[in-house]
Amino acid sequence: MGESVSQAPVYLVGGNDLFRRGLDGFLKESAFRTIAEFDRVEECLDPLDGKPEPEIIIYVTTGVTEESEAAVDRLCAVYAQARIVLVSFALSVEELGACLRVGASGYLLSSISKDAFIHSLILISLGETVFPSSLATAWLRGDMDGSGAGVEDAGRLRDLTPREQDILECLTLGLSNKQMARRLGITAATVKIHMKSLIRKLGVSNRTQAALWALRAGVTDRKPSDAA
Repeated sequence: MGESVSQAPVYLVGGNDLFRRGLDGFLKESAFRTIAEFDRVEECLDPLDGKPEPEIIIYVTTGVTEESEAAVDRLCAVYAQARIVLVSFALSVEELGACLRVGASGYLLSSISKDAFIHSLILISLGETVFPSSLATAWLRGDMDGSGAGVEDAGRLRDLTPREQDILECLTLGLSNKQMARRLGITAATVKIHMKSLIRKLGVSNRTQAALWALRAGVTDRKPSDAA
């Protein structure tokens, strides 16, 4: 079957050859196609001659948070227009939060089904941020640290400024800092300032935990405020 010009080019990075072959098999006859594979991040930091730049980079993590965070940071710096998707063999809240913070667009588990994998890539290519639903479920049940409940949730929410509440609501929509800036009519630098403040006030460690806290607390989308 010939390649369709509409297929989004994908880089596969990390893992072993056998696992990458499996991922490539998932992409067959989908809206995506593998155009290059690399054992290590360092091997793909120079764009390949004669090949289009990737729209999606799938990085198979080592499970070491610091390594994954550094890998995503470097990939985002070189391929600013690409969406970075991590595939991990085990769920790590720390790894997930660290990688989303530096620009990752998705965090998938290696046990994911083919259909769910492709559907996740489609959502990510459309600008969504995707992570395991089991993480959200665990957070909503209160099985994970970093969130309050009931009256405490309401108190923390009241402590946020109107603009910080805007940012929190944007997090529940999976928006990036740049997307938040456009939605709210402020700069990305201002978004970062408000983000840092609301994370501190909520007593969570990162933007992912803040988004899940907001879901648990029942934060819903509303008209953005006029605050700076």
